[in-house]
Amino acid sequence: MGKERLLKGILAGAIVGGLITLSDRETRSYVTRKLQVCGNKATYYAKNPADAIHQLNSNYARCSEQLATGLTSALNMLHQLQELTEKIDKRDDNG
Repeated sequence: MGKERLLKGILAGAIVGGLITLSDRETRSYVTRKLQVCGNKATYYAKNPADAIHQLNSNYARCSEQLATGLTSALNMLHQLQELTEKIDKRDDNG
């Protein structure tokens, strides 16, 4: 019950805050422009679903490549750290 009430309060606060910010003319025009762009893109992708699939695949491939590169870098750093700790342990054992 408390969790549900919290979520409703957050949602109501967001809606009220959004409505208050729409009292500014510049904000309204910005929101209108962005909604038009969003609507145009939705219409385009509804008419050209193959393009939407192609873009999704391209973005997925790019994100996967970035993730793989990041993981490789992290593994290299961990390997270097392991080598460094082994050198320190050997030096401590000899000292």
